[in-house]
Amino acid sequence: MHTKLEVILTKTFDHRPLASVNNLPGVDADLTPAQMRALAAALYAVADECEQQPMDRKQFRQKKRMYDIMINK
Repeated sequence: MHTKLEVILTKTFDHRPLASVNNLPGVDADLTPAQMRALAAALYAVADECEQQPMDRKQFRQKKRMYDIMINK
């Protein structure tokens, strides 16, 4: 599994927060419980930052971000 989650923070056509995740595990991914928890934690961080972005036309800026996937062994 990747150790970083690559995300583009953007917005929908009706100006709501949207994140495009570029490197999720593929179809039929095999993940340990620790990997699932780490992925979930990274996705929560993405959701929090995504919701904090200004959505109005003047202040909105699409952003590319990398989030660490911290797997506790």
